[in-house]
Amino acid sequence: MTDLRMTVAAAVQDAVAAVTGERIPLPHVGDPPRPEFGDLAFAVALELGHKLGRPPRQLAEELIAYLTEHDTEGVQRWEIAGPGFLNAFFDRGFVLGRLMGSLHQSVSETAQGPKVVVEHTSINPNKAAHIGHLRNSILGDSLARLLRHQGVPVEVHNYIDDTGVQVADVVLGLVDLRGLDAEAVRSMPDPFDYACWDLYTEVTARLESDERLAARRHDVLVSLERGEGTDAEVGAVVVERIIRRHLETMARLGIEYDLLVHEGDIVSMDLWSTAFERLKASEHVYFSEEGKHSGCWMMRLSGVSGFEDLEEPDKVLVRSNGAATYVAKDIAYHMWRYGELDNPFLYRKFSESEAGHITWQSGAEGEKMPFGDADHGFSVIDVRQAYLQSIVAVAVASMDPDGRTDRHTHFDYEMVALTPRTAKALGIPLTSDDQGRPFVEMSGRRGVGVKADDLLNVLRDRARDEVMERNPDLPEGELKTLALQIAIAAARYFLVKFTRKTVIAFDLEDALNFEGETGPYLQYAAVRTGSIFERMQDDWGVSVEEAVSTVLSGPGAGSGAFSGAERVVAADGELEPLSLDQLRDVLGEKENDTLWDLALQLARFDRVVDLAVQSAEVSVIAKYAFTLAQEFNRLYHKYPILQEEDLTERGVRLLLAYALRHRLRQAMSLLGIPVPERM
Repeated sequence: MTDLRMTVAAAVQDAVAAVTGERIPLPHVGDPPRPEFGDLAFAVALELGHKLGRPPRQLAEELIAYLTEHDTEGVQRWEIAGPGFLNAFFDRGFVLGRLMGSLHQSVSETAQGPKVVVEHTSINPNKAAHIGHLRNSILGDSLARLLRHQGVPVEVHNYIDDTGVQVADVVLGLVDLRGLDAEAVRSMPDPFDYACWDLYTEVTARLESDERLAARRHDVLVSLERGEGTDAEVGAVVVERIIRRHLETMARLGIEYDLLVHEGDIVSMDLWSTAFERLKASEHVYFSEEGKHSGCWMMRLSGVSGFEDLEEPDKVLVRSNGAATYVAKDIAYHMWRYGELDNPFLYRKFSESEAGHITWQSGAEGEKMPFGDADHGFSVIDVRQAYLQSIVAVAVASMDPDGRTDRHTHFDYEMVALTPRTAKALGIPLTSDDQGRPFVEMSGRRGVGVKADDLLNVLRDRARDEVMERNPDLPEGELKTLALQIAIAAARYFLVKFTRKTVIAFDLEDALNFEGETGPYLQYAAVRTGSIFERMQDDWGVSVEEAVSTVLSGPGAGSGAFSGAERVVAADGELEPLSLDQLRDVLGEKENDTLWDLALQLARFDRVVDLAVQSAEVSVIAKYAFTLAQEFNRLYHKYPILQEEDLTERGVRLLLAYALRHRLRQAMSLLGIPVPERM
């Protein structure tokens, strides 16, 4: 649905050009303080009047004369307010008809234009995913959903650091502390990621005092990077088993990936060496011949915007022993994903969901596929990686043939902690100091944290208890499904409703509240919207789609998906076709200002999605969904449909209730929140 605000702003822009000869940028669109002042406000006459030395009010009158002579789609009339504000009043019937026609227009199936990569999750494959990883994955998945809604071709990557120190530490534990080989590791029972969680903590503690084990770590790292030897065999088993567990965890939340990119492939398939040769030829990379970085290849960041306050801004890419650093390999990955390096990979199927979605993985064997070569990309990584992500952005920009500096976006976010009462409920030991703090921090190395699956299980079990209390006769299968759907909603909404730069203190009770700003509250509202139409079908004998088609079948009212639909009117006259004039009249009544405000709110859906993407803030769509849920409750109590005797009023309320249900469910889908059959 084209944003009417922009349409009207363009009309004002044209009016300014015609009246004054000035070609101005698209003017700012404001919201009048009260409905009687109109729906949109423009201060352009005040701004231009001062610039041109003309009385603003007089200029406003000339602009309105032009705008009145030249119809603007969706605008019924113009007025001048105060010293020279231009106020536009929408044609309310037109807006409602346009809204109804837009509801079933899908852009997701017509993805076109430049590809965007969204890289998220990217967990070290050495132990179970934890609650902080959930924030990453849910943010990334929601971002991908928003982009797809806009018709953007999206490719979701999960970067696998299979040669890093975290994997090496688990290999040390399995080989040196447990005496296991690759086959024995492959035979370990599930949950394998839980066993590695505990083992990683044990190895971390041992490394502080065991010099022999610390020395062995270097050998393991070399073996992993070269892909040779017993340690590499064990590492490969660890990585594959852990990745499968990670994907199973995320699948519980409806999160999927298109491609797993292995860091080991970046090295073994010469992607890094190719990238390195190109980097060396640029002015941003140099060889250090003296000082503490003697013998290292460095990324030159001195004087680059964003690095001015650092004492030693330049970053090591290749150590004096020839080993590439983590950020160096990350740069190579990004150069490949933006099409600045030829694609050396072949691809094999890693997994396939029940719905048929395939997750592929990079490698030296398999088939060719058109992965990578994206125009833009988002890397969902926490704020602690800001420095390294800035280096990646500089490197990518330096290699771009068109000199673009906006291809790479670090989609950063703050950490997730727990409220003390939630930490206690999850079995985390608390000191007296912890109990008095606003939140309790996690630490993977110390083993202090909450596994993602454990959190989802607790949310599911608590939701089950709540559902059983409300619906004691619910069959076990439905109870199990509903409890998981509520748990998904609780986790997903809580982790996106805050802005990205907010530290979250996760709280079980708050997340599962059925009456607050929560996922279960959205689900409850969505289910209630459905119940209205179920009763309508039972009472009137028509489906909601047939009812909406009937109301929109009057002169001038039909639009979009409902235009041309067969008119269905119940025998006893519960519904009647409404004309465009009737829609205008009902929404124009003072006592129906709340209905008009709701229509405007629903018409803003695509603009809210645009704002969420442009600001890289998923919280924008979360807040919008919550507002719609609140609006439904207001509509439900103040403007009943089935009990309303005036058929014109009933028809308008029906249209708005239908549009609200549709938009609420759309917003929930973008957040990955399922709509249950009942609550």
